[in-house]
Amino acid sequence: MEMTIGQFAKLVGSTVRTLRYYDKIELLTPNKLNKSGRKVYTRLDWELFQQIIILKHFGLSLNEIKEQMANQQFKNQEFLQVQKQLIEKKQAELNDKLEVITRMERLYNIEGISEEELDDFAFIMLDLFRREKSQIQIWEEHFADDKEIMKQINLLRDPVYKEKMDRETWYLIQAIRNAIHDNDSTSRKKVQAILNEMNNLFPASKNFLNLVDDERFLAKYNHEFTNYFPENIANYIYKELKAYYGENDNNE
Repeated sequence: MEMTIGQFAKLVGSTVRTLRYYDKIELLTPNKLNKSGRKVYTRLDWELFQQIIILKHFGLSLNEIKEQMANQQFKNQEFLQVQKQLIEKKQAELNDKLEVITRMERLYNIEGISEEELDDFAFIMLDLFRREKSQIQIWEEHFADDKEIMKQINLLRDPVYKEKMDRETWYLIQAIRNAIHDNDSTSRKKVQAILNEMNNLFPASKNFLNLVDDERFLAKYNHEFTNYFPENIANYIYKELKAYYGENDNNE
């Protein structure tokens, strides 16, 4: 089997340009010459090309493929295990991103909410969803010795529960925007009513609020909790939560 570069490109379903690039970077370099002194591809080159295609299929870069083929960095079984782990990690990341999109789509389908209204705060919600998984892991570590709080944290992984909290969070942000704009008792009562509903869903929220004033916690995890919030909304949420729990403590 001896083929010119054009013939070989047709055989393997590639292009002359690609094969010349592989030759240039010494990934697939034909060693045999024809009578005219031109390089020709042999069966060995075909076998090497198949290896390149397989390794590309598993996501390796051309440099990684070159390294693997030249030095056999991993034996076949080791290579498959490494690639399996990488694919599982990518798959988990894609599933997380898909969940974020799905949760956002649900908000857009809530009756009575216009697309324009939600667009104003879409990035706030997307950032909350994006960070949630790592934040839950931190909370589990921090509250590991408190069984009651751990039960509530476990709820945060439940899809039905998430949907309820997502909806209430959106209502809260919307109500706070109105309260900042109107600055009256009616809008503030609306905020308080939503906070009350959220507290019924997640009583541990008071414990989470206390972490905002925990200097040791913030020194360790602040980078994981710098959520995307406009400053006026963030300050209002903090003030209203403090007021809400302060009033409830006094009532108790």
